[in-house]
Parts: sequence; structure tokens; C-alpha cells
Amino acid sequence: MKKLLLLAVMLLLAACGNEADESGAQTPEGQNEETVESPEGESQPEEEEESSMTASELLDEASSAWGDTVSYEARQTSTISSGESQYVVRTITTRSEADEIKVEVDDGEEIKTHYIVEGEHFIYQGGSTEAQDTPREIGGSEYGVLISDLEPYRKGTLTEVESGYELRYTMDEKADAEPFFNDGMADMLDDVDTFSGQVTLQFNDEYQYTGAKFTLTVGAGEEEMNVISNITMDRIGEVDRIEKPKNM
Repeated sequence: MKKLLLLAVMLLLAACGNEADESGAQTPEGQNEETVESPEGESQPEEEEESSMTASELLDEASSAWGDTVSYEARQTSTISSGESQYVVRTITTRSEADEIKVEVDDGEEIKTHYIVEGEHFIYQGGSTEAQDTPREIGGSEYGVLISDLEPYRKGTLTEVESGYELRYTMDEKADAEPFFNDGMADMLDDVDTFSGQVTLQFNDEYQYTGAKFTLTVGAGEEEMNVISNITMDRIGEVDRIEKPKNM
């Protein structure tokens, strides 16, 4: 079960963006499984029609228009379930125009906030701030870099919706996930018997990447795990500085 969980989390980070991973926030492989309340219901899908633009052309437009953009705020809710057990984690990632990032992690039991400011890593929890011994850099977390990381989706299907565009990438088998993995990660798929998933990327009519929906089912033997994740992105290019505790 732990191997499936690790695979699911790694694919989730790779496919939907790795903002939370920049903070050093722990993935749930070390957590005890328990039943928790499911996230809020999803809204009804928008009406869609075939786009005259290809997925590749859309990503080129997004990169051209927003490739130099740094800041944003991303809100992500992820639910990992197996049988009657669920693990739900919510994160809010704020990347500023300055050399700083804030990641708030809520796993339903506690809220822990990571700050990385000029390479220094701090954790705020329970009203106190603790400096971490290991410095961290946040290179690669800029909004423009997140867009460039969407390269594997050029083979996806693009449709037009009222709010802009939706780029859908379907994974019907393990080979479809390989573009998101390096060689070491790909080896983890060897023991997987069942695998299917879908990623839908959302863009507005100005070619801003505004969110994503991710679903995955992965199984080995009698064990099966399901992952659902939703991301919304806003304040794009509008975050000058992040708010920090006074004692930081």
C-alpha cells in the first residue's frame, strides 16, 4: 500500500505542479490512514466545443504571454482514498515577485506553514516560528516555469469553454504517465496492474494557466488507490511580497 501511495503522490506532484514540494512539506506516506470528510462538491462542467487551436499552439501562446511571470497563488485540495480510508490535504502556495514563497499545508489535523525567504526555510506552527537547518532555494517555482513544465500536455486534446480553454490529457495505461517520470520513477510502475487517469488543465481567454483537475486510479493485486486533486490559480503576477510572521 505504501508503494502505491508514494507512486500516487509522486505522479500527483509531477502532473499537477510541484509548488508544495518546494517547501519541503511532507507527502502523506508517513501518515496514518483514516476516514475524513471529503472535499466540497465539484461544480458542473462547462459546455465545450472543439477548438480551432491545438494544444501545442495554446501552450506556445501561454508561454509567450506569461513566460516571464513570477508570482501567483495556488490553492490545491487532494484526496487519496483506498477502501474506506481517505487522506485529504489542502495547500495554499503563494509565490511573490521577491525571492520568497509561502506554503500552508492543512492535513485535517494541523496546519503547518512553510516559508522560504532568500534561501532560508522557516516553519510556522501553533503560534511559533522555527528556523530550519537546511536552506532551500525556490528556483523553478515561478509561474512561467510552471507553464514550461506543461510540455507533456502538447499531445492532449483542447476544447473551448465559456471561461477560455480546457486541455485534457488521458492516461489509459501506464505508458501514458511516463512523460511525467524520470527513469527512477518509471521503475515504480513495474508492479502496477491497473492504471488510469486524466488531467484537465484550465486556461482563460488570455492564455493564463488558471487551474487543473487530476484523477488517478492505480492498483496492484487486491489493493487499489484513487486520487482526486483540484487546483485553482489566481493573483497571477500580482503578489509583490508574502505576509510573514512578525518574529521571522
